Formats: sequence, structure tokens, C-alpha cells
Amino acid sequence: MKRLPAAIVAASLTLSIFTLPLAALTPTYTVTGAYKSSTYHQNILSITKTGDKALDTLAAALSQLNYHEGNSTADFNGKNTGGNKNYTEFNRYFGTISGSYSYAWCAAFVTWCLDMAGAINAAGGAFTSCTLWVERLQQLGLYSTRGSGYTPKPGDLIFFRSAGVSRASDHVGIVRYVKGGRVYTVEGNASNKVTLRDYALSDTYIVGYGKPKYDGKKLDKTALQLEDKATGLYTVTYDFVNLRSKPNASSTKLGSLTRGTLVKVEGIEAGFGKITYQGKTAYISLEYADFVTPVFYTVSYEAENAEGLPAKHSYFSFEQATVSETAPLREGHDFSHWQDKSGKKYLAGDKLPAGNSTLTAVFTRTPLPEAPETPESGEVPEQNAPQPPSNPTPEELPSTSAPSEEAARAAGIIFAVLMTAAALLWFGKKQTA
Repeated sequence: MKRLPAAIVAASLTLSIFTLPLAALTPTYTVTGAYKSSTYHQNILSITKTGDKALDTLAAALSQLNYHEGNSTADFNGKNTGGNKNYTEFNRYFGTISGSYSYAWCAAFVTWCLDMAGAINAAGGAFTSCTLWVERLQQLGLYSTRGSGYTPKPGDLIFFRSAGVSRASDHVGIVRYVKGGRVYTVEGNASNKVTLRDYALSDTYIVGYGKPKYDGKKLDKTALQLEDKATGLYTVTYDFVNLRSKPNASSTKLGSLTRGTLVKVEGIEAGFGKITYQGKTAYISLEYADFVTPVFYTVSYEAENAEGLPAKHSYFSFEQATVSETAPLREGHDFSHWQDKSGKKYLAGDKLPAGNSTLTAVFTRTPLPEAPETPESGEVPEQNAPQPPSNPTPEELPSTSAPSEEAARAAGIIFAVLMTAAALLWFGKKQTA
């Protein structure tokens, strides 16, 4: 919790409906009509089930932030801000006591959150009595007193005892994290609603901590470590937060969101979270919103008439996805690259932006080998023509005694002249005789 909320009234504006995650925290019972129509029911269905049951328990609790108790079963939607008779969906989930839903609901709320995360048995079962819950945890060896020096962990239960109360505990909440010597919590039936609080670790109002034995996997990062650094679902923790057109406080105001509104932060810039609001991009200051849980993104690969496509895979929003190293095969083609819907190219190992991705394979036709030229009729292919030897023998050399064409022509002319002269000489002798 970054800042205590101010007591002011803010307008409530509608966010775009979330798509159901791959695995959502789904109520295990039939919810009432009033609750089903509420934003709180929409919120719980928007929470990704990570498998880290401590984180999932806290996410379930934060999804109900600002839920208010009512005065009758008609108020199970959590909207009656003037209600004070303990009517809640959480008591409805647990059942009636002495024929009524009107009983203190802090323990019922924590039980409900554990059940949403699939961790109902991690803390000894379902309870509406804080005292009986402490006793059960002590029997299981899952309880530490405040004075023991134990430092609580996210997802632990925190038990309180008011001044003058003789029983073991009269209030319970869920630990979010410890920071700067203080323990931060989310609690039901605190000022008649689900709210955030924090206490000094030495506060005598705290009597001890329940340590649920959560099974299943454990994420390598906590919500506190992801705070303001990772994309995912955030909840508004101030009475209102302004929506801005750009990631700065001086940009155009687009509206505002009230405390408890769950938003999907798609990017983080300069301390502002980018969200989609009424179909448009908007920004909220993360000073007034806290990280709830990561979301799942998927990467899908497509190609026509191809084999060996990489498998579709999912990843958390705080993780970095990269393009598969597997290249698809297509007969008569070579794989070139992947391409997203915007036309951006990706190669194996390239980083992908946060969000769902569909990558389409791009191929180029494999070039065919060049065929030899067909020679015309009667011609010998150039490559088969005989080549002159590199060192010709004397008999292969041209004959020096053979007359050249010009010498033969000159000899012919001389012969003709001589014959003409001989004829004239003979004719002259003939005349003298």
C-alpha cells in the first residue's frame, strides 16, 4: 500500500471487459445472482491461476478490494457502502450460522480466498471463528506468536486481538508483505469492507501468524518484487486515480478510476502503467495502484502446407518470450523468417514484446538447378569441342612450305604476264618470216 486513501467521492467509469485467462480463479460453489452481476465476480474470473497458491490467495483477496458488507441478501453484490449488518457473499459461501448470514465475516473471507486458490486445506480447513482457527493451527504446528520473532511471509494469516478481549483472537487477515519494519495486509470486515492496512511488526494488536502449508509450485518472484516493474493485473488502492493520455501527470485527463478497480497494465513507462480504457490507450500513475498477479500471454505459430511448426506456448507477463529456434519445413521452399500481424519480421531467438503473439512463417521458393543448353542440329556442344593441346608436336605445327594465299595470287599474275610476253614474242617472229 503506497498511500492511505483520502475520504473523497470519485466517479466510476467502465473498463473494457477482460478476456478469461487460460486458468482463472473460479468460485467452487454456485454464486448468488447479486454477486454474479457485480464487478467483484468479474474481477475474480480475471485472475490468472499461477499455481503459486500463496500468491493466488492474495490475488483473490485483492480482487475483492473495497467490497462492502450489506444489510440483506440483496446486498451480496458488495455495493451497499452504508451496509453494516455483515451480509456478504463470503458468508453466503460458508453458510448460515443460527439460520442467518449476519455474522462477523473476516475469517469467512480468508477461507473464501484460500478456497479460490485451491488451498482450503493448507491452513487447517474452513473457519468462521478466529479463536478456533488459531487453536487448529497450533495443533498442526503452523502457528507462531508475534513475540517469537517470526517474520511473516506473503500468504501467511495474521491474527489480531482487540483490547479487553480474552479469547485468542477476534480478527484475521492475510499478509501481503513485510517492508521497513511493517507488515502490510489485506483484510475483510475491516471498517465493514475489504481493505488494505499496515502495522508495525511490534504492534501489540497482532497476536500471531498462521503459516499455511501451501503445496504446488512457487514463482521465483513475489508480488512486491514485481511491483511497478512488471506488466499484469493491478488494483487501484487510492480512492481514485486519474487516467491520462500520456505517461505524465500534466497530460490530458481522460477520466478516473475508483479504488478496487482491477486493470490490466500492458506496459510501464516513467512510473505510469499503460492500459486500454474504453477501446483507447490510457495511463495511470502506479503510485496509486498495486500489483496483483501476472497474466498469461501466448505465442502461436502458423504456416500453410508446412510441417514441424513450433508448439504454441504460454508465459507469464513478467517473463521474456523469445522466438522458437525450430524452423518449419515446406516442400520446395526455404524458410526465411517469422512475421507478426503488423508485418514485423522475427528470427529465431528474437525477443517478443509483451502480449499475445501470432507469428506466420514466410518461405521463399527453392531455386531449381540450371539445365544444360540443348545444341542445334549438327552442332557440337561447346563443352565437348576438342581443345588444342597445350604443347603441340612438330607434325601438328602448320607447314612452312605451303604457299600462302597472297603468294599464290602473286605467282599467278607473274605467270600470266610471262605467258603474254612469250606469245607476243612468238607473234613478232612469225611476222618477220
